[in-house]
Amino acid sequence: MLICRWLVYFVIYSFLGWVYETIVCTIRWKRWENRGFLYGPICPIYGTGAVGSMIVIDIITNNGGTYTWWGVFICSVLGSIVLEFSTHWLLEKFFHARWWDYSYMPLNIQGRVCLPFSLAFGVAGLAIVYITNPFVYMITEWISPMGYEIMGLVFMCIIGMDIALTASALAHFNVYISDAQEALNTHMEHFVGSVGEKGSQMKLKILEEKEKFSAEYISAKVSAMTPVARQAVKRMVGYSGRRGGMKLNKARIQELMKRIRSHEEES
Repeated sequence: MLICRWLVYFVIYSFLGWVYETIVCTIRWKRWENRGFLYGPICPIYGTGAVGSMIVIDIITNNGGTYTWWGVFICSVLGSIVLEFSTHWLLEKFFHARWWDYSYMPLNIQGRVCLPFSLAFGVAGLAIVYITNPFVYMITEWISPMGYEIMGLVFMCIIGMDIALTASALAHFNVYISDAQEALNTHMEHFVGSVGEKGSQMKLKILEEKEKFSAEYISAKVSAMTPVARQAVKRMVGYSGRRGGMKLNKARIQELMKRIRSHEEES
């Protein structure tokens, strides 16, 4: 029952994190932004951090210990750094993509974490411990042990299906990028052989043809993508590519997003 209870809290905080991220990004970009790694309205990294803090505090209090606000703040800052960095690294390792990028922020580490946001998470940790946790405990105290088990199993099934669906869509996207790279290489080999100019004029024509072909190929592939795959791609901010494969930076991802939105509007 204890595991199911933590799972229910995980879903609650993951949903609250999704609400926060969606509101902030929607305001920032002045358009609807459905944030998160999965399809459902949850951001698991927030749920993991919140539940982790709840478990630590329970262990401390159950053993007769106490905690201070500054201790909570420091642990939240350090915990967020470890959690964000490791999560970012694992997602990029397995899916070759990035869902957030702090490269534009000062005092960042490889764009995965940055001091300003880590300090903000420290403040969020204080809010969770002293404000949100008591409220969550209050609104869930009516749930019976059997209720926790049922809700936990339901959430586990839903999240499991969501993870499988997301992983499948991203795997297909990897294939799509590999196909794009192969098609581009083949096209450019034929194009270079047909260009008569040399020197700077040849370089200019090659660059123009590369951009033109890439844009046309992306448009064709976007049209063929399933709605599920398009939703997965829309959440990315960058794609690092497999070793030796095509890479998509933030600007290219944004271009792809525009084409996806344009295609959806036309549909």
